[in-house]
Amino acid sequence: MSGRILVVDDVATNRVILKAKLATAYFDVIQAANGQEALDLARSAHPDIILLDIIMPDMDGYQVCKTLKSNPETAHIPVVMVTAMGAPDERIRGLNAGADDFLTKPINDVALFARVRNLVRVKIMFDELRLRDSTTRELGLSEFVDAWSHESDLAGSVLLTASSADEAACWGHCLKEKLDLQVFETGSEREAFALATLESPDAYIVHQHLQKGGDGLRLVSALRARHETRQSAIIFVVGDGLMETAERALDLGASDYIMPPYDKNELTARLRSQLRRKHYSDRLRSNVRDGLRMAVTDPLTGLFNRRYCTQHMGRIVDRAQASGGPFTVMMLDLDRFKQVNDSHGHEAGDAVLVEFARRLQENVRGVDLVARLGGEEFLVAMPDADNAAAQAVAERIRAAVETRPFKLDNGAQLAITVSIGVAVAGIGETDAQAVIGRADLALYKSKAAGRNVVSFYASAA
Repeated sequence: MSGRILVVDDVATNRVILKAKLATAYFDVIQAANGQEALDLARSAHPDIILLDIIMPDMDGYQVCKTLKSNPETAHIPVVMVTAMGAPDERIRGLNAGADDFLTKPINDVALFARVRNLVRVKIMFDELRLRDSTTRELGLSEFVDAWSHESDLAGSVLLTASSADEAACWGHCLKEKLDLQVFETGSEREAFALATLESPDAYIVHQHLQKGGDGLRLVSALRARHETRQSAIIFVVGDGLMETAERALDLGASDYIMPPYDKNELTARLRSQLRRKHYSDRLRSNVRDGLRMAVTDPLTGLFNRRYCTQHMGRIVDRAQASGGPFTVMMLDLDRFKQVNDSHGHEAGDAVLVEFARRLQENVRGVDLVARLGGEEFLVAMPDADNAAAQAVAERIRAAVETRPFKLDNGAQLAITVSIGVAVAGIGETDAQAVIGRADLALYKSKAAGRNVVSFYASAA
């Protein structure tokens, strides 16, 4: 797996050694000799990971990391701090500053490459999500997503699978106290699966050695493979103290790991970091989903728009061909709608359109396609509907509009009617646009007949 690594160290020898190691795995390595140079390169060179020394002359690594994480351009770049100081307090300080991990000099090659591979995968995922989010924002379909959550955003739940009940109780109490999380505790691999399905936690803490012979590595692999749990954060608790075990956990899908001797404060800091990353990715995915929804939805009425209608009509045709049945298209147009806007204003016109859309949906089937094509023009497509069914539905819609006045916010009540044109596709019909065209001609016939009429295309009458 290739990627671009920014190595930041004020000692040239250290930079050269790291570059040589990473080059053997075909990583593209760029170098910075101080904090400011690192900040500049992070913005201009777009590295996939930053390996950051702590002790530097202009600003220390903690300050550099905080600056990177406070900038939306660089906040998503994973940071691994590299230092000769391996004390727990230093690790916790770095994690709280936003670092993803700590490597202690002299660097263990297994730890280096395991963490780099893992974080490159994370960065690639975030780059894809950020690209999609940027596209939807450029189209005006979503809002900007800030890269770094505030502490108040870290609410959620965690499933703790420990090696003993005492360990689970101890860690669970600490997490509840420091992060205000809902914590589910178990030592059983089977029970963990059941809780994962029922509760959908944001994060999992998985010990290597579970109770009743459970295998933490197997649980990590299964959680990452399941669609429901694939996006959750997973912190693996290495039971045997071997870096090779941590490497295997990361390759199986763990987001992070913690080595013995275990420090509850370090576990809390790592979980806080993973929850930030999880919530950020959730917001990006939600933004993209909302943007896609907006791209096919009419913002006023909530109905599908012309773009979606065009695509979905093809599926209705395919379904009709597969079943050998008919399908019906209705074109609907509110009568003299321009007079509503001219006499009562566009807000009143919008209110009428929204209420019409509601009545329209109330009088069709769930399987039917209902779309606003523009202005006061609407379409209903009905799979497996013949002439009789179409006639009944069209008359029901027409009556639902005519018989009840449309009420405005100012108390006014408007009498509204709708003209409807219907075309029933013949068996084996493949041209959806031709059927829509025939329904449109039938709509003109309704208008010419005095409006508030349902007309069928002549060949289907």
